[in-house]
Amino acid sequence: MDIASSIKQCGVVGSGGAGFPTHVKVDADVKVAIINGAECEPLLMSDKFLLETSIDRIIGGLEYIMEATGAETGYIALKEKYPGPLASVRRATEGRDSIHVFPLGDYYPAGDEFLLVYEVTGKVVPEGGIPLHVGCVVDNVETALNVYEAVKNQRPVTTRYLTCTGEVSSPGVVEVPIGTPVSDVIELCGGPLIEDYVVVLGGPLMGKVETDLKTPVTKTTSGIIVLDRDHEVVRRKTIPLEFMVKQSRTVCCQCTYCTELCPRYLLGHDLQPHLIMRQIGYGIDEPARVIENAFLCSGCGLCEVYACVMGLSPSAINTVLKERLADQGYKPSFDGKKIEPHEMRDFRKIPTSRIVNRLQLTKYSRREVKRGLSMSPKRVEIPLKQHLGEPATAVVGPGDRVEKGSLIAEVSIDGLGAAVHASISGGVAVVDEERIIIERS
Repeated sequence: MDIASSIKQCGVVGSGGAGFPTHVKVDADVKVAIINGAECEPLLMSDKFLLETSIDRIIGGLEYIMEATGAETGYIALKEKYPGPLASVRRATEGRDSIHVFPLGDYYPAGDEFLLVYEVTGKVVPEGGIPLHVGCVVDNVETALNVYEAVKNQRPVTTRYLTCTGEVSSPGVVEVPIGTPVSDVIELCGGPLIEDYVVVLGGPLMGKVETDLKTPVTKTTSGIIVLDRDHEVVRRKTIPLEFMVKQSRTVCCQCTYCTELCPRYLLGHDLQPHLIMRQIGYGIDEPARVIENAFLCSGCGLCEVYACVMGLSPSAINTVLKERLADQGYKPSFDGKKIEPHEMRDFRKIPTSRIVNRLQLTKYSRREVKRGLSMSPKRVEIPLKQHLGEPATAVVGPGDRVEKGSLIAEVSIDGLGAAVHASISGGVAVVDEERIIIERS
């Protein structure tokens, strides 16, 4: 059995981040495989739900990942504060020699894979590197579940577990077909409680504001958070870049708090957001060494949500810098020096509850969340690019009849991408360069 081939054929990608194709990730030799169950963004709960209800399949996926990579040891890492999922994982790993549970503290961003690798193994991923460089592979909970289904049952990725919460009548953890409109998911959870709202796709810190409710759920959609248009989370995410730069030039006091609390800086990386904020006054397109180090930023947003006393946005500016430099074809170079974590690292971890309070999310975090909801939409719009890498190429056309799970778009043999499959049975209504629309018969 070729595990990597099965994963590729079933279109499995990382479900916790940018959607890196999993068949590429497991085509490596490592010592340690880690399942990331930290789910550190506030309000998101689908990974915890899966750890309680599908732990045997998740461990099965981890075993396939270990077999493919040659990993000798596997860990399932999750926060100690959640007794239900933790008890489930402990029961499932009891008596196993090679798979263990790893309890994490309740701090943000515990789910950053660089931090996770250090917590579990004591090794620091080098600047500009990936966990593979220290003999590790990290996959999300739902990714492991999808790996199991792909290898064991040849079942492709056609659905996504996500959390729908915020200003909805009945918040829930739901399983929906890929391509389901955001509006349908909101209606599944009782509909909005307010009229003038927007949604955040993903978590409240690293997610993106979306105003088009026809936007489809993809393989990487971890959350749908309905918020008032004037909510603090929305306000922070919709500040124009020009205003952020002008504000930084005029009010940044160089207090260094953004650097002193930066998780990557505390890990030992030479990322100093306060110096980047100073540098942008000289032109943000200049790839000086200080600017180049923006590539080390994970985008967690801790600096702007918690650290900065002036309400500035170092993380957002770092993201723009990375995008602009990447568009220009610029690739940073790092010297591969040995890195040691900051001596104050353990004392500067920020509890998640403080992030929740700062973002005015407390009332949502206390609401009861229904679990195990599902739906069958009449129409899905499936993007051909839902992942890092190249878009898939359609292999169906308008008028074709497809069954749920059938291949509708593929990638080249050597291409970095993922296959796409029909998430419902029906007729193909539209095929273009960006999407395939299927309507249920």
